[in-house]
Amino acid sequence: SLSGCPRATFAGKKGKISGDEILNTKFKTSDVLENDEEIKQLNKEISELNESNSEMEAAMVKLQSQISTMEKNLKNIEEENKIIEEQNEALFLELSGLSQALIQSLANIRLPHMEPISEQNFDAYVNTLTDMYTNQECYQNPENKDLLESIKQAVKGIQV
Repeated sequence: SLSGCPRATFAGKKGKISGDEILNTKFKTSDVLENDEEIKQLNKEISELNESNSEMEAAMVKLQSQISTMEKNLKNIEEENKIIEEQNEALFLELSGLSQALIQSLANIRLPHMEPISEQNFDAYVNTLTDMYTNQECYQNPENKDLLESIKQAVKGIQV
């Protein structure tokens, strides 16, 4: 009732609001119900937004974890690549030394239908040697046997 309302009592004492005006300003029950429904709807939307925010935060944490894992994997791969590059460089230097030793050892040996071994024809020379040793039955005549033996003697001192 209005008699229990501190505002109504206070306003009535001051004389600012007459009794009729107090009755006219009284809330209608439908207004209260509408406000209550609006509050319920707002609370529901707030709850949905909080739930959506929680889901988004969980997704962000998961993404951050995945990004962190990917960064660690990338760092590991980069370190492995660096090690492989260093190994490749060492192997390339060793191969270069071996090819120079082979060129020096075979400089005086002439293969049929080929120029003397050099850096320019090194691959072709090695391919010819490989073919000669894999198909030795084709090189069974005495001249080729002597050539193969002289090649064996020339490369004998090369340390691999």
